[in-house]
Amino acid sequence: MHMEDRELGINLIIDGTSYPLTIKASEEPYYRQAARLVNNTLSLYKELFMGEGGVRVMTMVALDIAFKSVKEANEAGSAEVMQRINELTRLIGNTLDNKE
Repeated sequence: MHMEDRELGINLIIDGTSYPLTIKASEEPYYRQAARLVNNTLSLYKELFMGEGGVRVMTMVALDIAFKSVKEANEAGSAEVMQRINELTRLIGNTLDNKE
């Protein structure tokens, strides 16, 4: 078993509550970053929806983070497709130039 694959027990604090998790050691930085993102986004929506119930606020936090994730994935996919199209265009151009 690689060192990165070993299990690690951590506690994440989200909205003042501790959540104990057992994760792969290599994934710890991502979990910590995700917890910060949730807490930061939660602070924003608590201000926007002052007086609203916790479920509504957490739903908006989940939607916000999911939206950004989907958008980034689609933009990354589009960039990859454009890169492949440009490479194919270059290869086709080179092939046509060599046949002349």
